[in-house]
Amino acid sequence: MVRKAQCWLIAALAWVAIDGGPASAGAADRTVVVALFDGFTPSMVKSSDTPNLDRMQAEGAWSHRLAPVFPSVSLTNHVSFTTGCWPAGHGILSNIFFDPKRGRFDHSYDADWRTGCETMWEAAERQGAVAAALQIAGRGSGTRGKLATHANWPRPHMTDDQVLERAVELLSMKGADRPRLIALYFTGPDGTAHRTGTLSADTLAVVRRSDAIVGKLMKAIRALPREREATLLVGTDHGMMDVGPLINIARIMNKHEIKGRVAAAGASAYIYLDKTEKIARVEKALKEYTTAFDVYRRGSHPSFARLGNGPRAGDLLLVAKPPHWIEGPEVFPDYAHMLGVTTVWPEIFTPPVRVQRAAHGYDPATVPQMHGIFYAWGSGVAKGKRFGRIDIVDVHPTVMALLGLKPGKGAEGKALALGR
Repeated sequence: MVRKAQCWLIAALAWVAIDGGPASAGAADRTVVVALFDGFTPSMVKSSDTPNLDRMQAEGAWSHRLAPVFPSVSLTNHVSFTTGCWPAGHGILSNIFFDPKRGRFDHSYDADWRTGCETMWEAAERQGAVAAALQIAGRGSGTRGKLATHANWPRPHMTDDQVLERAVELLSMKGADRPRLIALYFTGPDGTAHRTGTLSADTLAVVRRSDAIVGKLMKAIRALPREREATLLVGTDHGMMDVGPLINIARIMNKHEIKGRVAAAGASAYIYLDKTEKIARVEKALKEYTTAFDVYRRGSHPSFARLGNGPRAGDLLLVAKPPHWIEGPEVFPDYAHMLGVTTVWPEIFTPPVRVQRAAHGYDPATVPQMHGIFYAWGSGVAKGKRFGRIDIVDVHPTVMALLGLKPGKGAEGKALALGR
């Protein structure tokens, strides 16, 4: 009887370690690979051949309702994905914004712009786990250097193929510098979808290439020695939707002689008024366009906009109503500026030559097309477990739980129960 009980206990412990027991069971030496693909929507998976994501879904946990934070643009969500913080906590309020001391933020990957919170790799290294961060926002700092043992900083760029190749090398490493966390960024379908539409042939070709990257990461994990446990998490920063009329915000500013600066990206814009400008006058002028966008004062943002009340949030926030989209004058080619795009062209119009066909940035609570994909596969993950809505801030604490570590400083999300 004693021998049978011992055998039962050994079998039970093996099941827990392999098939989704508490993260601590195999976390002491588990490797977690996190792959962030830009602009990956569930509709793209459903419209293309994705055998590797399909396998992750069948053999792991998944959701097609990964909800980004607002604004559902890249840099804001890259940082929420990696820190587990809402924008008010980390301070990256859009792809473009103004800071009274640092000036104009424009798609910067420098962690010095962050006002709070730790990335998953910073939190891991602080707790004694070696980490890697390749091509992902916040992997390095202008003042502190690289923030993970393995990071392509200050080198400015790695291609998707180079990121994949290096990730496979890191997975097979031995010795004290072998990373237990490998965080990766891949370009994904985002750029192609902006130009050609969310479900164009070109976009779906990129989806298939992205799926092939996932397959190679899975193959590398399966090739690890039996004593090595590993988990793969695949996610995205936001969804996308096809769009129509453009809100020509620079033209609106000029027409109404609004004194100030504007920072626009996707479906939202911050307006920073000059000290001599009256906010009530500007607010009244902008409310002429209620069919295209809503206007909010700082301090009176809608509940979905967890932006805080700091100066980076501007004096006014504009939120476009789908299918309208809003961008600054920098999206237009030189000839458009020569022809008066910001001075004589319409305030709202559909460009005759499509500047972009798809966009993002809308409220994820009311625009479900902003939701993205999430998959988890491997050690510590139950088979075929489907989640409903997941907030993007939940990714960071989930990764840390798989590593058997505490979430980073300031993290606000909750770890997902990936096991049974």
